Amino acid sequence: MAMQPVARFICASVVCSLVGIGGCYSESSDELTFDESDLLLDEPLSSEVGEVQGPGRPGSGSPLGEDRSESGSKHALVKRVTQTLSQLTPDGIETSQAQMAAWFDVSVETMSDGELSYGVVYRRITYSEKLPGGSQSYDSNDDTAAVPAALANLSELSRSGFTFRTRGDRTELELAIVPSTLFSGDRKGTAAAEFIYDRIGLVLLGRSAESLPTAPVMRTRRIVSPIPMEFSTRFAVKASGSGTITLDVFGSVATSQPTTDIKLVGGTATVSLKGGYAFGDMTVDDHNCVPRRADWNRYVDISLVKAGSGDRIEQQKHEVVTIRGIEANAPNDLPEQPAVAPAAAVPSGPTGVTP
Repeated sequence: MAMQPVARFICASVVCSLVGIGGCYSESSDELTFDESDLLLDEPLSSEVGEVQGPGRPGSGSPLGEDRSESGSKHALVKRVTQTLSQLTPDGIETSQAQMAAWFDVSVETMSDGELSYGVVYRRITYSEKLPGGSQSYDSNDDTAAVPAALANLSELSRSGFTFRTRGDRTELELAIVPSTLFSGDRKGTAAAEFIYDRIGLVLLGRSAESLPTAPVMRTRRIVSPIPMEFSTRFAVKASGSGTITLDVFGSVATSQPTTDIKLVGGTATVSLKGGYAFGDMTVDDHNCVPRRADWNRYVDISLVKAGSGDRIEQQKHEVVTIRGIEANAPNDLPEQPAVAPAAAVPSGPTGVTP
């Protein structure tokens, strides 16, 4: 028996809300969006935001919009996230896709206590999605278009930006200014660090006894709803030099609950997580940890059985995240499609470690 389109859409949005490590804007969203809740996105944001009161606009400085003077530095970046959901249903294979791009500037200043202060100002955010039930899009540069209700958070982000700083001899992150509509948790806790990581890919490096930069500590993100699971991410130093550190990034997804019942329109379904994995690398500034470049892929496999009919849907969520440095005065519409790993090169199932 074929499932109704609305049921298929809800199944898709359940899975897409689960995988946002870094790329998505939040793991709490119940839509196929990048709030995501990354977003790389992500993943899966668009008017000049010159009016924004923030750390200031980058000038026409050096490549990558960076000025590594004693007073601070500036980084101009673009982050792109592509999320693709493929599902095998009684009607055949269906694919949904969402894409996000965010152009932003990160200004870094050294404070009197030796800590670092960061300001993030968005130049432009674009978003588009294609689903079985329809499509929608957003461009913060288009002041004449109505903002879809589901994408209001992206509009808020593009208008406001946010600021944060380091604490504890640069071992912790604390949000300073952030819209309450985007973040309302503990500004000094793990959730704050995840918020920053999700949006600009920044994670603090560790330090050796000799104060040399080392790989960040392993991160574990716990999701309670709609399906309990843990995202584990670990980093390893791949290379260093010229003021940067390149990290290999590996991740895995697991759950302690074999099955979970969820509500759909017109009934319920039993969901089981088969597993998930991620892999990639990122190059960061070894002083302030701002990303210079990043590429990673994430996968999650899930199986859903609808109560009553017994219809089974097999799903795979694939997310591609890229971060690139750009010229400080570069236009905000340079095309770049994230490189998706060829199907033949992608493992068929989750690995033990692989964010």
